[in-house]
Amino acid sequence: MPHKVSRRTFLRKSIVSGAALAFGPPCLARSAERAAAAVRSQKVIVVGAGIAGLTAAFELMKAGHDVTVLEARMRPGGRVHTLRDEFSDGLYAEGGAYDFSDAYTLLQHYIRLFNLPVEESGAAEKNIGANDVFYLQGKRYVVRAGTSPDWPYQLSKEERNLGPEGLLKKYMAAAAGQIKDPLTPDWPDSAARQLDAVTVNQFLRQDGASDAVISLLRMSFLGEDFDYVSALQDMMWQPFLDRGKTWGKLRGGNDQLPRAFAERLGTRMRYGAAVRKVTQDKDKVRLSVSRAGSLEQVEADRVVLTIPFSVLRNVELDSSFSSQKRTAISRLRYTSITRVYLQSRSRFWTQQGVSGFADTDLPVRTIIDHTDTQAGTRAILGTETTGPNALAAAGMSPDERLRWGLENVSKVFPEMTENFEGGTSVVWDQEPWSLGASAYYAPGEMTTMFPHVASVEGRVHFAGEHTSTLFVMEGAAQSGVRVAHEIGAPV
Repeated sequence: MPHKVSRRTFLRKSIVSGAALAFGPPCLARSAERAAAAVRSQKVIVVGAGIAGLTAAFELMKAGHDVTVLEARMRPGGRVHTLRDEFSDGLYAEGGAYDFSDAYTLLQHYIRLFNLPVEESGAAEKNIGANDVFYLQGKRYVVRAGTSPDWPYQLSKEERNLGPEGLLKKYMAAAAGQIKDPLTPDWPDSAARQLDAVTVNQFLRQDGASDAVISLLRMSFLGEDFDYVSALQDMMWQPFLDRGKTWGKLRGGNDQLPRAFAERLGTRMRYGAAVRKVTQDKDKVRLSVSRAGSLEQVEADRVVLTIPFSVLRNVELDSSFSSQKRTAISRLRYTSITRVYLQSRSRFWTQQGVSGFADTDLPVRTIIDHTDTQAGTRAILGTETTGPNALAAAGMSPDERLRWGLENVSKVFPEMTENFEGGTSVVWDQEPWSLGASAYYAPGEMTTMFPHVASVEGRVHFAGEHTSTLFVMEGAAQSGVRVAHEIGAPV
């Protein structure tokens, strides 16, 4: 997501430990090219057509396996979802994953392979030199692009001089630099356990950070989750984000990537197919699949489960699955994300020379211009809210949620009130085949639960962003390639 003072800049030069800890991106990009090393063809069913499932199916198909993809929705992509029908004049907005950087090496490999058009995020704003916008403690700040406002927190002179990046480096660089690859034999070590025992905010307080410093870091690094996510998880994947120097998205919508996978998989895709039960023995895996109101029985040599554990909890699993896997499935948490989209009759902000992206401490938190690179007069401003505020918004009716979004956005962009034409919202907690956004671990869970999330159970394999140390599209793609290697290896 495009944020001017963002978590992407978190300790950019201070933490150089193992970026994509689960599997280095360059290694995986090369592995995707070599994935056709299957010993013998197997019948493989992939459950879920998100990026992980599509990547796994594509690589297994290339390796010569007999692949079928079962997807409960009527579209591919999972949490990569472009909204089109809700807006006028051909405008579109991203309901899920917004953008990606040059650090997404494996994802970029597939984008190039499918010859998909990429455009730079925020390029239009750079062309007009738009000023950045913040809204903090009831006051609107407009500052030169790339600079910070006069932060309204009780900071000391030294803290103010250090700024957000300097403060985070001061308090967290040493600990973050000790993080090891969670797939090494001696993981978790004592350093991992210490970081996993606390949230980011608890860690900062232990290190002597004041409430003002914590407020600033929470604001400038979008640290809504600093209150409830394991510090180990937050520090583990941040170096990967920091490697990104340029950020982009697919021109015409990010759903072009899953569509490209699905087009190549062709009739191997099965939509409207919801898995209800999984059983296995030493020879086969059997699935009960609900389609068109009836229950079908299918079997395969191998099954790849890529659906979120929040959804997998509703699938009956037989006694072959270990207690550790069952615990992970039952307990893995998912972030609450609610988004509101407001169609504007004009792009008044660009006429004023300011950005349509804003970071705020309002309940809506982040404001995003989803149409900064799209042509036309009209535009879409969206909000992204996580955590408790997202849950509160999820409890509203769609109309109430829209009014709530408009009321908050109008505090930052007053002209939005008279320009508002309509809109929509997305509540990922209520999406039946996601039941939440990306996975996360509360304190104490990363070191105890993560080792069991991706482990193979007999003939059943697991993929998805939740099985990676990168809880984004790149992690999902990496997990798909990992599974292709697990199945393609000698049996």
